Amino acid sequence: MHKINIDEIPKDSINRVYMRGVSIRYLAVEEFGAPNFEMRYFELQKNGKTSLDQHDYEHEVFILRGSGKLVLDGKEYSLRQNDAILIEPNEQHQFFPEGEEPFGFICIVPNGVSRSKKKVDLNY
Repeated sequence: MHKINIDEIPKDSINRVYMRGVSIRYLAVEEFGAPNFEMRYFELQKNGKTSLDQHDYEHEVFILRGSGKLVLDGKEYSLRQNDAILIEPNEQHQFFPEGEEPFGFICIVPNGVSRSKKKVDLNY
């Protein structure tokens, strides 16, 4: 078992170099014993955004904090706390915050696809 509280992740283990205004906390990943999936917490500050991505795998997103928008294959969707989203394989997508409050969400992907985790210390 691996247990961590988002607020207790050491500062040097929070990825702040992925994109400006975005932080990533790694909650359950291969390095912690997760056999199939990675669970990450993204938090976007005002004027932040995720990269424009398109993958050959699905991923799931659950909004925990704030509001934002998802641009999916060129169409905009408003997002708010407690929304759940399935992004299917090969759908082009990007997340943006809206408002003053940080926009926070859980994102689950298959193990091994998160290259950004290699830029931080995962010894927690």
